[in-house]
Amino acid sequence: MATSMRVLPSLFLAAALLSSDVVAEAQPALQPPRANPDFSGFWQLRFDSRNIPPASLTTWAEDIDKKALAQRDLYVIRWCNHVGLPAMMDDGAPLDIRQGRYELAIASQSVSPGRHIYLDGRSQPSLDTFDPTTLGNSIGHWEGDSLVVETIGFNDKGITDIPGGGIRTPDSHLTEVYRLEDAGRKLEVTFTWTDPKVYTSPHTYRFLFQKAPPGTRAHEWFCDPADSARARFLLDRPQGRP
Repeated sequence: MATSMRVLPSLFLAAALLSSDVVAEAQPALQPPRANPDFSGFWQLRFDSRNIPPASLTTWAEDIDKKALAQRDLYVIRWCNHVGLPAMMDDGAPLDIRQGRYELAIASQSVSPGRHIYLDGRSQPSLDTFDPTTLGNSIGHWEGDSLVVETIGFNDKGITDIPGGGIRTPDSHLTEVYRLEDAGRKLEVTFTWTDPKVYTSPHTYRFLFQKAPPGTRAHEWFCDPADSARARFLLDRPQGRP
């Protein structure tokens, strides 16, 4: 009787181990949640980094006074006003992108606030209560490995020219798609502007940013609107050789 009592626990243990192995084989191992790509870093454009087809413009947009628009852009630069979108994404210096769980921030060296792209699932604000800005309000969501960003709430201030033709207006809607390429060494951003007043069909172009070399640091273009020498350089006609 004592012998049978010593054997039974061993049988129960073996059965338990066997059943646990069967359960482990029957249930697939839990996989950790997929991590989203991280766009953090400094990104710069090359001379061949822009794919910009001509836009299909409405009659209203075709009739925009290009000379007056150029003068307005010069006014923005002269007085160090915020350039806004899309100019801050193409200012000739590396962009500084920092990505967190709930937000992606983009800083440029041009005179512009940082962009805040919210990733926390919020909805766009009502335009009846939102104060429009040169950058608008940007909300992003993930589609696989791509970050899709929708921006509305623009004003008509700053540099409003859009690559390929047309201008940003308070009715403009910008959709961007961010995607890493070449093992993270390149960042492709596709821009699509929708605005029935400006475009007969949505206008799309692409930038291909390159990862900046290690050691790249953030800088700022200092702009002093009270600098009279700077004003003369911008506004006076260039003088030829005497």
